[in-house]
Amino acid sequence: MLPIRLRSRPRKQDIEMRFSANAVNRTATSDPVIALAEAQTLLLQSSNARLDTEIAAVLKMIAQAHDADRAFLFMIKDMMFVENTHQWVAQGIKPVQEDLKVTPYYAGAMFWDAFRRDGMLALADTSTVPAGSEMHNVLVQQDIKSMIAAPLWSADDISGFVGLDFCREAREFDACDCALIRSLAASLSAALKHRQQVRHQARLETDLQAALDRISSMVRALPELLLETDRHGVVVGFHQSPPLILALAPEEVIGRPPEQFLPPHVAAISRKAMAQVDASGWSETLSYSINIDGRAKRFALHATRRGASGSRRSQGYLFVVRDVTESYEQTHHLPLLGRMADLSSNLIMLTDERQRVTWMNPAAIARTGISLDAALGRDPVDLLRLDTSDSGAADDLRHKLKKFDQFKQDVAATSWTGLPYWIDLNMQSLTNAEGEVQGYMIVASDVSLHKLAEARALRERISTMDLSDDGIAITQPDGHIAYMNSTMRRVMCVSADTPIQTLTWHDINPQPLRDQFAKILPELYSQGQWNGEVAFPQQNAADRYFDMSIWVQSDGAFLTIAREITARKASEKNNALLREQLHIAQSRQQIAQLAGGLAHDIYNFMAVIMHTIEAMKQDLGHTNHESLARIESASAQVLSLLKNMSKLSRREAQRSVRDIRPIVKQSTDLLRPSLGGDAELTLTMPDDPINILCDQTELMQVLINLMINARDALPLGTCPRAQISVHVHRLEAPEDNFPLDVGTFWPEHRYTLLEVCDTGIGLSTELKKTMFDPYFSTKGEHGTGLGMSIVSAILLSNKAALRVQSEPGEGTRVQVFWPIASEASAPELVAAGVEETPSLVGLNVLLAGDNETALAEMSKLLSSAGAEVASCATPQEAIAAVRDDPGNWNVIVVKANTATPTVDAWAKSFRQAELSIPVILTAAEGSLHFATPSAQNENDIVLHRADAASVLETLSHYTKLRTTH
Repeated sequence: MLPIRLRSRPRKQDIEMRFSANAVNRTATSDPVIALAEAQTLLLQSSNARLDTEIAAVLKMIAQAHDADRAFLFMIKDMMFVENTHQWVAQGIKPVQEDLKVTPYYAGAMFWDAFRRDGMLALADTSTVPAGSEMHNVLVQQDIKSMIAAPLWSADDISGFVGLDFCREAREFDACDCALIRSLAASLSAALKHRQQVRHQARLETDLQAALDRISSMVRALPELLLETDRHGVVVGFHQSPPLILALAPEEVIGRPPEQFLPPHVAAISRKAMAQVDASGWSETLSYSINIDGRAKRFALHATRRGASGSRRSQGYLFVVRDVTESYEQTHHLPLLGRMADLSSNLIMLTDERQRVTWMNPAAIARTGISLDAALGRDPVDLLRLDTSDSGAADDLRHKLKKFDQFKQDVAATSWTGLPYWIDLNMQSLTNAEGEVQGYMIVASDVSLHKLAEARALRERISTMDLSDDGIAITQPDGHIAYMNSTMRRVMCVSADTPIQTLTWHDINPQPLRDQFAKILPELYSQGQWNGEVAFPQQNAADRYFDMSIWVQSDGAFLTIAREITARKASEKNNALLREQLHIAQSRQQIAQLAGGLAHDIYNFMAVIMHTIEAMKQDLGHTNHESLARIESASAQVLSLLKNMSKLSRREAQRSVRDIRPIVKQSTDLLRPSLGGDAELTLTMPDDPINILCDQTELMQVLINLMINARDALPLGTCPRAQISVHVHRLEAPEDNFPLDVGTFWPEHRYTLLEVCDTGIGLSTELKKTMFDPYFSTKGEHGTGLGMSIVSAILLSNKAALRVQSEPGEGTRVQVFWPIASEASAPELVAAGVEETPSLVGLNVLLAGDNETALAEMSKLLSSAGAEVASCATPQEAIAAVRDDPGNWNVIVVKANTATPTVDAWAKSFRQAELSIPVILTAAEGSLHFATPSAQNENDIVLHRADAASVLETLSHYTKLRTTH
């Protein structure tokens, strides 16, 4: 015989490795049918571990056979997203898998419609897709000219789709192409479903093994005592499982009869069991009690024959002893439990293993309205008459009764007398010691009153939501609208007669909100809520803005609340514009202050130069006049430039009659966000309007500067005293018996009082004297020192006044007295647009001072206002001029640019002379101060500010007083 070489059978894993290698190295075929056959073979023989790799190889084979540029596989995730799980692209074609990892489900609407209508999607020319649609944008971005795709089915639902993209050139598709791609989709569906089933089976096997392990542990833990005896009852074998039943060692038991180690009554029971075994081969279960550790324990004993009956040496008895204390107590308590069930207000039913009623307590009989005899042997669902209330709920409950050993559910039932009621139903299976189901216990609590209260509360909530100014909508997990109040209908442009059940959230959402869904959904599912602002475009109108909030509910539904914030957006825009205007006005005022101060200082020096030129002309006679003329001409040009410089950034006031209350409200609203810590800002205003003549920007500058100073004076950190209060009052007749820090009271005006109070650090007397000086600041590098100087200028230009009351550590109160508009003068001032120039016609002024340049400037100003002016250099000259002709002079104005002691000396000279006319003294230091003559010593009026405008205003006031009296 020829020798035969036996070939060993190849192992399965070796075949799989060779097959996988062949699949990877397989030469691409140009025949689509052959490629499909190879792909199907590859999928059928693939293992679960390699399925993803084989799918990638299959996509490549099919794409190359069809000369496609891209092959793809998408899977649907929870009907919310579509994930691109696999993709193959030809060389030179852009991969798009990362861009399509998470794509909203609604974006594939064109696919879903085509799959359900035609069974696939064959798009030979993508330009036919409507321009502007989401699908058209995707096709353009991916350079797709033709596309073919077929769905993957799971039962009756689409679970995904596979397809090919043609990017280099368009492609026409025939019936063969369509059949091949559908076959590929079917093969992929089968492979993926097989993998899912294998994974599910593996999980089930793991759960089963865990259950078997638990059962084995329970069996091993059973408290049993095993005793083996010979035919005389002498123990030959001993085994006990914890917890120990007998506290005896084996050597104390083995070789002894039961009478030597057991209590007498137990030994007697064991002899009785032996006799029963001798008679019938086994004994009945006998029970007895023993006190162990002070507690009565109950045990059950059962005996059977040990060994073969034909062998005398092996004959004997086998005893099994178990601790039945717990079950004995339960049996003993059964009558009590039965009595408790009879007295319980809950509905209690017992059924057999086939779920047929065997017993009901009185409460169940009374609530259902059926007798116990009529109920026996019937289905609990029939007894509760769930079909009458809701047939779907009845079928669902029957399904749960058959499928689950226990469950809990609220159900609507109907009694046999026709009364509806609600119960909280609990079902529990009843098993024996072996775990076999012997019946079921159903306990139901009557929750009708609770359900009625819930229904009433629900109606009230719905009524409240219907009346809410906020738009409220509830969306089911599948996207359909479950509830929408009237406000949300208006927001989403849904008419009142449109049934919401036919609408989905995607249908009613405006485009701006849909565009954000890709960002909203991940945050919504990860955090449970989303909040943001959305602009809704309007036809032929400005956009409307809404604050949108979306919450995920416990049942998967979505609660959406939309609150319109269009007015708030407009207010924020207006406030931003107002802040910008205030900033510009403040900057202009600061520039004007800087320019005016600089021009004033240079003007003083130029006055000296001009005076010196005049003196040089007299000293030099007619010689060198040409050189002096050039100097004089250049000096005149400098004075002209200074005049223009003083007008730099001067803003022309736009005064009109306005209610002061809205302006004050806007000012406090602008400052409120800048308050830190626990600081509070309160505002008190009258109910009736107070009309004043003002420029809104100027008045807001005054208020903002005063409130900023109040804010900066508050203590740092949290302080219960950190408070700013603003009050507005109508002041019909202001008292003139207190000094003002800025301005004066005009007799022809009534005033409104505006107070800014703070609980800050307060001001010392020295600070109050210098707070209106330009460039003086207590804020260091953070302040310009021009704020209160600007406030002073604005108040003077509007004939307003200001008073400061403050003590260190006691806070500060700033009172602003603003004239109330008069009907006669308001139109005239509004038309002029500038402040009135004071008229001094008929006033004879004796001007005195020790600075010739300052006297010349003042004289020119007073003369231009209509006054008759004469100058003198000393107090003695002024006194002599008045005494020579007392009736010729109406007032003496002292213009001194030296220190305050010099001014005091001038004032003392005039007092000692006892002149009968008023004297106005000016000083070069301190803030502006004005008071009526009654508040001064003798006839003195002191102005702590050496500027011509203050003197001019004071003289105008004096002229009007003189004319009045």
